[in-house]
Amino acid sequence: MDDLGVGVIEHLHDETGEIWQRFEIVSQPAWIFINDDGEIDTQLGALGEDGIRDALADLESK
Repeated sequence: MDDLGVGVIEHLHDETGEIWQRFEIVSQPAWIFINDDGEIDTQLGALGEDGIRDALADLESK
């Protein structure tokens, strides 16, 4: 996280697979974005900086 500068993003270690199951994640990388209203957006695959910003903007507008 330090090498990539993504330490400000919450990272979870899902040792039991419970989180993967809850959000129907079947592969890595995977991103789960949850806004203040509880709206969830799941993105499978690498996003890069622009993809992360776009996903956050889309979720914020919901």
